[in-house]
Amino acid sequence: MGRVIVLGIAVAVCGGAPVSAATIKTHASKNGGVTITLSGPITFGDSDTFTRELQQATDAGKAVETVQLDSGGGRLVEGVKLATAIKDAGISTSVGPGDVCASACFLIFAAGATKFLGDGARVGVHKASDKDGRETTSSGAATESMAHFAKELGVPASIIARMVRTPSKQIVWLDSQDLKAMGVSLAGVPVQTRKIATSGPLIQEASTSLSAWNDFVDNAAKLSADQNGGEPALSRQCQLNNCVLGLDYRLKDGRKGLAVVIQDLDGKTLRREACEFNRSNDMMECVDWESGSKHRDAKTENGDWVQAPDQ
Repeated sequence: MGRVIVLGIAVAVCGGAPVSAATIKTHASKNGGVTITLSGPITFGDSDTFTRELQQATDAGKAVETVQLDSGGGRLVEGVKLATAIKDAGISTSVGPGDVCASACFLIFAAGATKFLGDGARVGVHKASDKDGRETTSSGAATESMAHFAKELGVPASIIARMVRTPSKQIVWLDSQDLKAMGVSLAGVPVQTRKIATSGPLIQEASTSLSAWNDFVDNAAKLSADQNGGEPALSRQCQLNNCVLGLDYRLKDGRKGLAVVIQDLDGKTLRREACEFNRSNDMMECVDWESGSKHRDAKTENGDWVQAPDQ
């Protein structure tokens, strides 16, 4: 089953490796078994790392109870390999409270014998793209292969339809009804827009006015001040053509949030963004306040931020 799909995708999606790999670790659980966690961008070799962790647990007589996921996606061929390994082993999958599983990670999640979603977690889908983030004939073939594989995993047709319609630079977040149709056990209500505190909004795609932005920044500044001894955590960095002003705060689940204003050297605002980081602070997802467009960036080994690779 999985091998045919993997070969089709390997032809359609190829190229250089992404800037960083997923972190895959094994943790002892209370019941005597183990949990394998996978976090960060999925890239070449991750399926081999996972297979080794799985084999080591088996050799030690430890049952792998679940694979816990927190990833915005990555190389589709690796996602399919990981999903196939999980399906063949009959392992459960989960997305922890406040975590994200999207793009190639969705296939891994869908492969679980049973599937669990923590409070505030998000699961999302979209099309494939090539190594440069473009939608091409080859990436279209990869999307078709991905859809066939998702069907084999038992993903409902309604979700697959949205997967193949959603541009690769956007994400459709699944709601409770979608997840229940997949047989997912929900610990809470999955969120599609997060909050920086119990009252203040982080990303409100329907509220794009300047007044809404000012309210958002006011709330973020108050939260940041509370978290930093009474003074909000502000930063300013200028390059050749622009300056980036940042307001740093912590989300309710402990992850980092960032309000960003990008200005030209004369002080004219070019763009406003609201960003969220993953738990390891090596990937962030940002929303343009005015347009609602999204982008994901990943941190390189040198500490630079670059656009995160799609499938």
